[in-house]
Order: sequence, then C-alpha cells, then structure tokens
Amino acid sequence: MPRIKKNEPENIRRSKSVWKAVYLVLIILAAGTAWIQLSPDTRVVRQSQRQYWASVAVSASRGEINDRNGIPLAVSVPATSFFIDPKYWDPKSADLLSKPFGENIAKKFSKNLLGRFHWVIRNVPKEKADAFLKKEIPGLYTISERIRVYPHGELASHVLGYCDIDDYGQAGVELAWNHILFSPPRTRFMTRDSKGKTLDIMGGKSGVLKNTSGSIRLTIDSRIQQIMEWRLSEGAKAAKASWGAGVCVDPNTGEVMALASYPSLDPNDRKNLKDQNAVRNNAVGRVFEPGSIFKPITMSIAVETAAANKNSTYNCRGTMRLADKSMSEVNKRAHGLQDLTHVLMNSCNIGMSIMSMGVPRHQAYGMLRQFGFGEKTEIELAGEESGLIKSPEEWLGTVPANIFIGQGIAITPLQAVMAIGSIANGGSLLKPYLIAEVQDSDGKVIHKGGRRVRYQVMSPKTAEFMRNAMKMVVSEGGGKLAFTEKVSISGKTGTAQIATGGEYTKGHYVASFVGFWPSEKPKYVMIISLGEPQGARYYGGQIAAPIFKAIVEDIVQVSPPEKDLMKTELN
Repeated sequence: MPRIKKNEPENIRRSKSVWKAVYLVLIILAAGTAWIQLSPDTRVVRQSQRQYWASVAVSASRGEINDRNGIPLAVSVPATSFFIDPKYWDPKSADLLSKPFGENIAKKFSKNLLGRFHWVIRNVPKEKADAFLKKEIPGLYTISERIRVYPHGELASHVLGYCDIDDYGQAGVELAWNHILFSPPRTRFMTRDSKGKTLDIMGGKSGVLKNTSGSIRLTIDSRIQQIMEWRLSEGAKAAKASWGAGVCVDPNTGEVMALASYPSLDPNDRKNLKDQNAVRNNAVGRVFEPGSIFKPITMSIAVETAAANKNSTYNCRGTMRLADKSMSEVNKRAHGLQDLTHVLMNSCNIGMSIMSMGVPRHQAYGMLRQFGFGEKTEIELAGEESGLIKSPEEWLGTVPANIFIGQGIAITPLQAVMAIGSIANGGSLLKPYLIAEVQDSDGKVIHKGGRRVRYQVMSPKTAEFMRNAMKMVVSEGGGKLAFTEKVSISGKTGTAQIATGGEYTKGHYVASFVGFWPSEKPKYVMIISLGEPQGARYYGGQIAAPIFKAIVEDIVQVSPPEKDLMKTELN
C-alpha cells in the first residue's frame, strides 16, 4: 500500500527559512571579518602604527640602606631615561644629543636605525633631564625610572657597594643583600595619543604596583665612618701608600662601627668603577702578612698552653741561629734579658722565636684556627678572603718562629681586628656583623643582628695580662706615637715585608697598628694598615700609629668615654 506524504505546517516551514537566513548572514559576517583582518585597509595600518604599543622593563624603587642612627646611605630617587623611535627620528638631529649626552651617543644616532625602540641613555637625574626636555626633538622620548643614589658620595662606599644600570646589586651590602633590597623591574606600556605624543603607562590593574623591596639598617656609625675615611686617606696620601684599610669594631658585641678602604670611590659616578684598585675592599678582600701586630695573638697562645708565663724571661742578643737560618732583630739590636711584657714592648723577634719552640705545632695551629685565621669571618659582605695558614705538617725549621712574629701567614685586616678584639673583651672571638636590622616591604622585622661567640680563645686572666702589656707598648714601647692624653690606648705596631715569588722584597712593606680603647674597659678595637708606603718612613709605629691616634681623638670628641675610664695619671 503506497505511503501518503504529509504536508508540513506553514509555521515550521517559515521557521526553517528564517534560520537559514540567519546562518547565511553569520557566514557572510565571519568571512568579512576574516578578510579585514587578513587584508586590512592601508589607512588603518598607518593609523595603528602611529598609536602602537610597546612594553619596556624599567627599574623599580630599591630598598633603603641606613646607618645605625637612621641616616640614609643609599636611596632610590626618580630619574628619566631617554629612548628613540627610529620611525620618527631624523638622524640629522643627532647633533642635538652631543651636548647633554656626549659625542659617542650623538654619533650612534646619526644614521638610520632598524626597529622601533632604542635606548639613548638611562637614569638621568631628574633636574638634568628636565632642563633638556625644554627643547622637544621629534623621535626622542622619555620614560620614568628610579635611580640608585648615595647621598654622601664616597662615605662607606666599600660597605654599601653599588648597583648596575638595572639596580641589581654588584658589590658590598647591595650584592650580599640583593634578595632583600631588589624590587623586580616594572613593565611599562608605551603608546601614542591622537597627536602622536608618547604616553607612559604603568602595568597593573590599578596602574601602580606595590613596592616589594625591604630596607636595611647597618651597625655603621656615619660619624666614625667619616672620621676613619678622612684620616685614612690623609695618612695614606702623606705616606704615598698604594692602598690602605681601616676597621673599627665594638669588641663586646662584634658590631662594625666603621670599615674603610683606600683608595675610595664615589658609586654615584660609574666611571670610577673602572678603577679596580678603588673598587677592591682592602678590609676584607686583601690578604697580607701581618708582621708584629700578630705577636699579641701568638704570645697569648704561648701563655694559654703554659709555654710561657709572666715570670718567663728571654735573652735577646740581636741574632739567633735557628735550624738552618738566622733570626734577627731590626738592625740586629740586642734587647738583653726581657720578660713577656718587654718582649711585646720591644717587639722582640728573638724572644718570640724562642717562645714558639715551647708550643707544639699542632696545638699552635689549632689555636690559630680558633682565632679565625684561615677561614672567613662570615661578615655580611661579598668578596671576603679567608687568608692562608700552613698546615702543621709544613711547620718545619723556622716556620713556627716566623709565624710567631707574623710572617709566613696571610690574613685580612678584619681577621686581625677581631682576633685582637678577643683580648679586649676577655677572651671571646666574636663574629663581626654589619646588619643591625632588616625589614620587609611591610615594615616587619625579619632579621636582627646580635652578639655571637665563635670561640673562647683564651681565659679572662690571659686577656687581662695581654691588655696591660699592650698598654705598656703605647705608653713606653714602640707604639708611643699612638699615645694620647685624651684616653688610654692599648695597641701593637707592625711592619711586614711583602713577599714576591717566595722572596721578601726590600722596600715593599705593610705598616699597621692595631689596638683598643679605653684600656681598662675597651669600647672600640681598631686596625689601620697602609700598603707599600714610599719614602724613608715605612714602619707601623711611624705612619700607622699617628693615624690611629688621630682617629681615636676625633671619636672621643663625638663619643666621649665615661669619666672613670678616662686616661689615668702617669704617676
């Protein structure tokens, strides 16, 4: 039986027709849109090029570094960076760049360039940039950044360090604590308005991103730092020294009050960074043979090991045959019979050499390591050296005697001052520290520096004996030029020859003075070292001791000791 076809209702037929028409329109619109995107009108292309977007990573605000009293030592301030869009730049305008930016930059942009973005110069101080911006040059545009500034110039430059063009720490505290101080670069989007003027828009939903950098407060006292740098530079220039170093520490806490290196540099002027002698931090990054400033350390070892005591005597005839070599005094001067105090007062090499023979080499080596020699102090600075000390298996022949007089061992000025600090504080070798406090971006304290004992290197009794002996060195011995009526000083001079190719070179010395004050209850311990002074005066007692004295007297003016600790009458 044949099937009968039913007719669709009229309303259904109409609905299908409508949907077919809709689909057709959508297809036509999609095709048109695709065609416009793939083959845009040339007029639209030209307009978009006039109002293009570009993303540029620029430096953000870096965290502040302040001294112990809140004085800012390193801050970030607004700066202006210049760039060129080659599409709108006329190379004939390059001469206009020579006066503000220099001939090299002008030459670079005197020819046609590819691309759409080229830095001209970055981080120009705002005042200088504003003066130049008074004259508009087509194709030259600006962007706002932050620049690292050291408001006091050279002050504490070797402590602070410096940053690169993108504000990333490269030396000193800036490098060692970059993870705290550094704020990641911000992305800025560059576009043009309808008049062709460049608009600088900060990325982010609100246009302003939160600063993520923390801040640091140092143990440094800017007043003492300024005094030390001034006196060290003055003394180094007078002695025609090639380098110098100074460190002042609180012997009771380990806080570094001042740390200076000569020659100095101003991190605000990047041209200075080419001078490697100025960039080097001699206080922690240079090792040298200490000479006689080492004798208080080795004498205390002899006392602690019972190889010597206050009743011990040593007969100095000016020279002495030891193993296969001769030990001698300066100018072979004989000191005669001496006790421990006079051995130190006269800086007697023969007495110290005889003393070394009574201390087992392995024991002496171990105690020197406890004093911190041969290893880093772990101060919060990049670039610290550990020094060099021979293994006890190498202590043969005259090696022990040489080490007891400060030869055949390499140390840093910081290691020396911390070791002498153990005498000042009663026998504890402390860890030095520069960072008093660290805060995160929210102001929360996340780190606090504090006293930390590394080793108990001597008994309080031995420390007291050594303090008194070192006081006699200044009042009646070889350190007289460090003597002052303002406060009592204990100290020791040192003059060491510099070895070249395994041989000591005549005329090349390191002159040093190390000491502490007030002698009765030390508040400061300090070292001054001058490398390779030129001229007839090169002994530590001649050129380093007077610098030490001048610094002490200046510090007493700004931070006077208590009356009961003032210099006692000579009688």
